[in-house]
Amino acid sequence: MIVNLKCGICGYIYDYEIGEPSMDKSYKLVFENKPICPKCQAKGKELLTELGQSQMTAWHLGDL
Repeated sequence: MIVNLKCGICGYIYDYEIGEPSMDKSYKLVFENKPICPKCQAKGKELLTELGQSQMTAWHLGDL
C-alpha cells in the first residue's frame, strides 16, 4: 500500500510503499516497510499528511 507521508525532521512530503499496514495492541499503526525520508534519510520520523490520514482511514474501514 502506498501512503502519503511527511518527514517529521525536514518536512518533505512523499509517497511511500509501506507494505501491509496493521495495528498493535494499543491501536498504533505499524507498517510492514519502515519509511525512510528520500530527502534527509530520517528513519521512523514519518507523519501522516491529510491525504495519508484519509488513505489509512479508508484502509481501516476496509475500502481498500
